[in-house]
Amino acid sequence: MIEEKVLRAIEFDKLKQKISEFCVLKSGKEVLLAETPCCDYENAVYLLDKTEEAYALLFNDGVSGIEFFDDPKDAIQAAAKGSSLSMGDLLKCARFMRSARILYSSVLKAKSDAPILKNEISGIFTDQYVENEIFSKIVSDDAVSDTASEKLYALRKNIRSLNERIREKLLSFIKDGKSEYLQENVVTMRGDRYVLPVKSEYKGRINGFIHDRSATGSTLFIEPAAVLELNNALRSAKLDEQAEIERILADLSVKIGVISDRLLSDLGIITDIDAFYARAIYAYKTNSVRPKLNSEGIVDIKNGRHPLIPKEKVVPVSLSFGKEYNYLLITGPNTGGKTVSLKMTGLFAAMATSGMFVPASDGTEIACFGKIFCDVGDEQSIENSLSTFSSHIKNIISITENADGRSLVLIDEIGAGTDPDEGSALARAVIDDLLKKGSRGVITTHYSALKEFAYTEKLMKNASMEFDPETFAPLYKINIGMPGTSNALEISEMLGMPKDIVRRAAGYMGNAKLSFEKVLKEAEKTRREAENLKAEVRAIKAEESKKLEEIDAEREKLLKDKEKFYAGAKAESRRIVNEKIEEADEIINEIKTLFDKEELTSGDLIRARTLRNDLERKKYAESEREERTVEYEPINAEKLKIGDKVYHKPTDMICTVNSVNVKKGECEVFAGSLRVMAKIKDLFFVAKSEGNAKTTVSLKRNGLVTPATEINVIGKNVSEALYDIENFLDAAVVNNLEEVKIIHGKGLKILSSAVHDYLKRDPRVSEYRFGKYGEGERGVTFVKLK
Repeated sequence: MIEEKVLRAIEFDKLKQKISEFCVLKSGKEVLLAETPCCDYENAVYLLDKTEEAYALLFNDGVSGIEFFDDPKDAIQAAAKGSSLSMGDLLKCARFMRSARILYSSVLKAKSDAPILKNEISGIFTDQYVENEIFSKIVSDDAVSDTASEKLYALRKNIRSLNERIREKLLSFIKDGKSEYLQENVVTMRGDRYVLPVKSEYKGRINGFIHDRSATGSTLFIEPAAVLELNNALRSAKLDEQAEIERILADLSVKIGVISDRLLSDLGIITDIDAFYARAIYAYKTNSVRPKLNSEGIVDIKNGRHPLIPKEKVVPVSLSFGKEYNYLLITGPNTGGKTVSLKMTGLFAAMATSGMFVPASDGTEIACFGKIFCDVGDEQSIENSLSTFSSHIKNIISITENADGRSLVLIDEIGAGTDPDEGSALARAVIDDLLKKGSRGVITTHYSALKEFAYTEKLMKNASMEFDPETFAPLYKINIGMPGTSNALEISEMLGMPKDIVRRAAGYMGNAKLSFEKVLKEAEKTRREAENLKAEVRAIKAEESKKLEEIDAEREKLLKDKEKFYAGAKAESRRIVNEKIEEADEIINEIKTLFDKEELTSGDLIRARTLRNDLERKKYAESEREERTVEYEPINAEKLKIGDKVYHKPTDMICTVNSVNVKKGECEVFAGSLRVMAKIKDLFFVAKSEGNAKTTVSLKRNGLVTPATEINVIGKNVSEALYDIENFLDAAVVNNLEEVKIIHGKGLKILSSAVHDYLKRDPRVSEYRFGKYGEGERGVTFVKLK
């Protein structure tokens, strides 16, 4: 059991208050505020498991939180004793039952594997019949529904009828010429009986009973004898109504009393779940992680952030002890963060063993300590006549008497408050004792002797709070392995201390002390320079590694493109060969058909000779590979007509015009069986006469030409880009490419969205995707063709 004063010293109470704000129920908040760290390793792991399950349910499965309800405990206990509950208490019970049912249903239907919470929640008792009955019969905290029972419905119907009859009877007095006797022409009530306001001087003119008079005595409130029986009947009906309401409330209360034990059990379960939901919500809000718990006394905090310091001000701190050494001795200037780091260590230990995640990075490890001891700050007590030093020593005595191998010890400014030499010697003796007991912990000091001692003691490690060597401003970071300097003289001068006083103070310091402090400052300066250099080297190394990865990726891509190219070339070669064989077979079969005739005519012989010459030309056309040229001239859109043979520059093919749209500057052409929408500016007439201005383009293909596998449309508008992409895909299909790349850039996603919409509708596309890391990511799209 950890002492309450220790938990206050590390501010665990303030943290619990902060986490409890995420509780829905008052009872859940009370449970969480009463929480104390668990000293048993297995139980501590169990608590962390529950928080992790709550986190998964809330933020992975989207399970709704606990629905709020007022605490029904007193009402349930009263019903268990046979008391009849009020309407408000019955509604409290119904709201609680509804909340329990929703929690039960949502958690058990969740996909996450949460065995602890699901097992706990499976024990919740639900009775939707009683819940619905209360909601249907109780309208509000002071009203019962007319339909709560048949008898109540009939009574209220009769009451409404009696009210109307009485009012009509009294209004008849006013209409029958008796209004002059009345103070006002209204019907009012005294008590629960209808009366008329009669002027006192006419009291004898109205036969009835006087129920009240005004403060001045000028008005008497008289119940006319004519409505006496009706008022009596109304009074009786209201008494019957109240009796029926009490019967209904008593009946519902009995039903709550019968299941009171189960409801109280449900209340305990929901309260517990509420406290763990609050832990999970806090972890989510603060980006906290589950610490790895151990029973070996190891503490390894990675980028820990003190949970009580605002996130915009907190500086992450990393520290460790418990493996190679048991104690960390932190030194450095005041206000440098020593005490904050010390208290954060104790707070993380308390959080981890209370089922709470810690605001740190993944890999943070915390030990489950059996005891935590803490001596932080000025606990001077006027009442007990204890000085600061006396209070400090009293705490140290308690620590040395009770610490053991499962203890975490946190001492701020050990041995301070007395003569430095004596304080330093006493501090070293205390540390010796704590090391012999096998305890772990963090100690802060300004004593140089302790810094030197930490260098020689293998179970202790020096650490310092970093500061800027130029400005001496604290950086709130821990440097393990190097002791720090107090920088008291430099900081005093920065704060305005006269320079002559600072120089005089330096003269009073011993040469050995000055030398030691100077060595530490120079060492810190050198270390920081080395760290900066190391960081630069790491950055250069990372950049070079990235470049090598890009080169490897490009090499791999080229190899794949090469394989695709050869595969495409083989396929195209097979197609051409098969096509030529088919043409040759057709010619040969026609020749055979001619010679199979019994008689050959001269026309047959001429035809046979022609077919033989065609076969000879096809035989030598490919082997000779003669260079052929096609002459073409720019298109005149007005002269372009259907059926014209044109050269389409983007696909390098001779095409036939199928349709023309002069206004849009487009036309549809056929390249074999392939339909292409082409811009007129990309088309050229195949020249027919020598008189026209001509341009010559070589159609000779010496060897295989690698088709384009990518297109860049960055900077183009959507219509221009889609037109170019269509032609690009036409060429890719003609060249039997399996995959191509479209470079469109990231920008405002307008162009990439248009490209993807186009690809979605294109029947030639089997699939498409954005680039992966190293491929251009969302700035490029890879397209697989059918």
